[in-house]
Amino acid sequence: MSEMKETIFEVLVYLFEHYIDSGEEKVLEQEKLKGELLEAGFTDNYIDRAFDWMEELTRQPSTAVENYVGQGSIRIYSPEERLRFDVDAQGFLLFLEQAGIVDSTRRELIIDRVMALGDPVLSVEHIKWVALMVLFSQSGMEGHYSQMEELVYGDIPFDLH
Repeated sequence: MSEMKETIFEVLVYLFEHYIDSGEEKVLEQEKLKGELLEAGFTDNYIDRAFDWMEELTRQPSTAVENYVGQGSIRIYSPEERLRFDVDAQGFLLFLEQAGIVDSTRRELIIDRVMALGDPVLSVEHIKWVALMVLFSQSGMEGHYSQMEELVYGDIPFDLH
């Protein structure tokens, strides 16, 4: 048995790298996938929570947030968000928006999905992966997705300083 991997985030990254972004149109039923994840060392609880997380992502309409987020608005983080997003993560999200990779609608979706991971501290790494998954899940975002993919896999260092 391999080492236990204990976060929803790790399950999602594993799923994304091995199944979703592999370029193959593999449709695995959830039970078979769950078996493979258990074999890879993930726990039942985290696998179920990762599946719920993905289901919630696919249920998010891409226009729902546009109603209350004006373009060009400044995002003020809530006290809970400020406790969990480190400064670099906040800066990276701002960078993605300023670079035109995500708009305010996708930014809110990313924040929602990152907060839903439940990790006490959310880093640039969390933002990168969740942004990639959000853009992947939205139609018409292919160009933005490929820019994000370069940031995730291209080892481009992100530094605020």
